[in-house]
Amino acid sequence: MTTPILLTGATGNTGRVIAEQLATRGLALVGMARSDHRRRQLEAAGIESVHGDFDDPPTLLRALAGIEKAYLVCTPDGELVRRETAFIDAARRAGVRHVVKLSAFKASLDGPTQNLRSHAEIERVLLASGLDSTILRPHAFMQTFTLFSWNLIQRAGAVSLPGGNGGIPLVDVRNVAAAAVLALTEPGHEGQAYDITGPEALTMAQQAAILQRVLGRPVTYLPGSERGLLLMMRMLGVPAVATEHVVGVFRMQREHRMEEVVPTLRSLGITPTSYEQFLRDFIAGHTGGGHSFQPPNTAMARLIDRVAPVAVRAYLRVRGR
Repeated sequence: MTTPILLTGATGNTGRVIAEQLATRGLALVGMARSDHRRRQLEAAGIESVHGDFDDPPTLLRALAGIEKAYLVCTPDGELVRRETAFIDAARRAGVRHVVKLSAFKASLDGPTQNLRSHAEIERVLLASGLDSTILRPHAFMQTFTLFSWNLIQRAGAVSLPGGNGGIPLVDVRNVAAAAVLALTEPGHEGQAYDITGPEALTMAQQAAILQRVLGRPVTYLPGSERGLLLMMRMLGVPAVATEHVVGVFRMQREHRMEEVVPTLRSLGITPTSYEQFLRDFIAGHTGGGHSFQPPNTAMARLIDRVAPVAVRAYLRVRGR
């Protein structure tokens, strides 16, 4: 019997799609989850589950018993280094052979955001662990960027984010998952670090034009302010590390520091999804993945969802498109 592949984050953005792709291939997998609720979600999807808590190292050791390959992803908050380091240590002690880690594009020890610095530190720990490893460094997800603005797109026909006129090569979660599946199932990826982008660096205005074409109704790009985004994310209760990273990514986009497109996906035999094709699949419900920074179901979040489209529609009536 084939040793199962262990997935952390198996109900999350990339993990959920990796699980689907592994299952399609008929490969054995087990999803690690901390809560009974998440384990029930996995079991309902036909995925074997095991209890494991990044904050409780003995549970990680038990979850990894008998595992040879594991996929590592964790919530990008202030505890990221501690939690993923604990997982790497448990994997080494459990005799795991190969760890595939989801990192971030432009991760570096002197990176401009804590998230990027944290990922670089974890990469350093993983490389020093003696484990075989593959590091995936994807750019921002199409799913996340689109869902972040979807309420405003649907109800006001607008995108309002502080990206200026800089481009960004958003990548489809399905493409990132396909790269992870290759690393987990085929030889030759050990010791590799893959920077992953989408096929084209689009400005926010270009994204809005594609949205308009696909949806068949007006979609306007309204350049937002960094201060406004920061305030909104704080009001929504988004954790500080995630907020700083998102604001930092938009700042780099405005400064044209996020426009590099790399051919990694094609070199791996994966055809990168265009933004237009992603949107058509998204509308049809076929894209998988989700929103990295899902706002809480609070009165404030509901109020913003109601008020923001009304305010933007009023602004567009006065200003015009």
